[in-house]
Amino acid sequence: MTDDGIRRSATGIPLPGPERPKRPEWALDEKDFLKDMDSVPLFMNTLPKDADENPLIQALQDLAYDGTPEGTIMQQKEVAENFKNQGNDCFKQGKKFYQDALVFYTNGIEVFCKDDKLNETLYVNRAACNLHFGNYRKVLTDCGHALKLNPKNVKALFRSAKALFALEMFPEAIDCCDHALSSDPDNQAVKDERVKIQTEFDRREKLRLEKELREQRIREKKMRIESALKTRKIRTAATPGFKPDHPHEIQLDQETDQLTVPTFFLYPEHNESDLIQAFNEQDTIGEQLAEIFYEKAPWDPEHKYRPETVQTYFETEDQGGNIGLLKVGLKVKFLTVLTHSKYVLRDGIARLIVVPKEDSQWKKDWLAKYGK
Repeated sequence: MTDDGIRRSATGIPLPGPERPKRPEWALDEKDFLKDMDSVPLFMNTLPKDADENPLIQALQDLAYDGTPEGTIMQQKEVAENFKNQGNDCFKQGKKFYQDALVFYTNGIEVFCKDDKLNETLYVNRAACNLHFGNYRKVLTDCGHALKLNPKNVKALFRSAKALFALEMFPEAIDCCDHALSSDPDNQAVKDERVKIQTEFDRREKLRLEKELREQRIREKKMRIESALKTRKIRTAATPGFKPDHPHEIQLDQETDQLTVPTFFLYPEHNESDLIQAFNEQDTIGEQLAEIFYEKAPWDPEHKYRPETVQTYFETEDQGGNIGLLKVGLKVKFLTVLTHSKYVLRDGIARLIVVPKEDSQWKKDWLAKYGK
């Protein structure tokens, strides 16, 4: 600035505006501003080595904790209480805000304040959110924490019961309701929940017992049939992976002690068959054929298949697995076939082969397959 009050350049040219004043000694360095800021206790990112000896730093640290542990506890409670209130406000606004409520309750829990009553409420409230979302295991965890703080918390017991019911843990759910009612006998919501749980539990138990009874009867029936087959020395075998294409099974009449066996009568000449659902072991082959051929079969226009014009065979199987063929007379009882030493009742189904008596090229070729 010259004597005439005008600011000029080094060459004397007038410049606009007042001359920039000199920086005071306490001002921060413009070129290394962040470095200088870190030397100010209020803005420090890291504590210096002599932090314990610096009274200003110690004062700021004391201020952050409100001076005493009691002050810290009060602050934590206020923060947790604030989170709880925000969570409650969200929860009251409806299902769309339950996720926000859950976050607030979680934040409140994570404050770890020393107020057990407040923590108890936060856990129970978060359990309500988790119950809505179907997080049943989390509901039980939250309610478990609440019940550790207060074993008589009815809301925690009630929500535990609802979660256990959803998990189909009915006796445990009923137990939670009973504990809740011991603390609050007139709580209608708990009473209604208990009735609902008990009703479903009773229904499931009835179905379970009925199923067990059916399975027990099936096992007993199977054991009786196996015993009857063993007593008669009927050889049996099962084909791995075989599944019958009919619902019929070997039956044992307990009053008469007679077996009936589902039986296929096979007609290889025409690639046809008949299924006899229950061939009684005491009936003869002829009696069964008489019933089958009482009317002419639609695939037998020449009516060649009649009891007196056909021959019946069954396949034999020795211990080495060799297959043979054995003719059966009309007066032979079915039981005689079943108990033959080379007959195998495979997969619970008997098989008898029926062909015409008259000689034909087809019959010669068919018998040749069995070495006859």
